[in-house]
Amino acid sequence: MILLEKRIGRTRDSVIWIDAVSKRVYRRVVAGMQWPGPRPGFAVIVGEEEDEDPFLHENHIHVINEADGVNIPGRDALGFMRRLSELRGLYGIESIYGNPNIKSMQSMLSHFNETLPDKGRNGLHIESAPLIDDKRCFDFCVQIVRKRLVEGRKTLHLGKESSLPGILAAAGEVMGAKAEDYPAIAALGYAVGALDSWKPLKGPLPDRQATHYDMFSYQGRA
Repeated sequence: MILLEKRIGRTRDSVIWIDAVSKRVYRRVVAGMQWPGPRPGFAVIVGEEEDEDPFLHENHIHVINEADGVNIPGRDALGFMRRLSELRGLYGIESIYGNPNIKSMQSMLSHFNETLPDKGRNGLHIESAPLIDDKRCFDFCVQIVRKRLVEGRKTLHLGKESSLPGILAAAGEVMGAKAEDYPAIAALGYAVGALDSWKPLKGPLPDRQATHYDMFSYQGRA
């Protein structure tokens, strides 16, 4: 398990996360999650390096941890929420991206937050991933992940112990599929897509800025 130390950044109103083992410094650490459904849920924690790659002109993103619903006792939504809540606290995550509009999960999440010792004040809050209301959202997730895994321009690093390389390799061609059928790819795409779509502005939190380009205009798919 990778543990991070959260510190004040270069300015008093910024925050960084430091991996004491790899010495990496992250300017943002976020999560992406796909609810349990036809398949067990999946959550992924990713960190975006503080400094931009001077050759690729992008910030490298690393998978820090993941939670596969297959390994959660009962494989149910409540157990998944507990694990996600643990990860949020463990890494000091400020944003969890997914689909907050699934009605069957809204009431369950509200009840889960109310059962917490602080009555939900420090509970789980799922933010809308980019294009979450667009029928092409999952295709965007696939494209954004593939774009960052292109040989020679790789800026997404899945890690030696991650199950994601095997999942991606086994998935094959998934364009046009649904997020609930490939929860790991959706969760990863939600997190990476949010980092790509909403760049951090001045301030302690990653303020969102309007995205004026076509997210589906990426070239050079893997």
